[in-house]
Amino acid sequence: MKKLLFLMTLVSALSFAKDSPTDILEDRIEDQLKVRMESVLKKADYDVTIVNNSMNIEVEIEGLTTPKLNFDKVAQDILKNLGTDSSIDDIYIVIKHDSAVGEDKILFSQYFKK
Repeated sequence: MKKLLFLMTLVSALSFAKDSPTDILEDRIEDQLKVRMESVLKKADYDVTIVNNSMNIEVEIEGLTTPKLNFDKVAQDILKNLGTDSSIDDIYIVIKHDSAVGEDKILFSQYFKK
């Protein structure tokens, strides 16, 4: 019984350990956006996912009130600051307001073709 439990624990641990080959690139892009976009978006969290030559960027803006920004300009600034390689064909940007009270609110959603 102990061997079976140990085997199940080992298999589940190994399944969580497998990383995507794009994890390092995703982390670098998130850090790059955090630094370069700090003057535009003060309290923002970036989540980048790359799958099959498509990039999804989710930006969560934290705060009590919804920010008054030109989100088209913010998206264009994000695109300028990406600096991705030519293997990315599609970019999808979602900007959300992460309110402390209530549910998240989608402020902007746009698909960009390179």
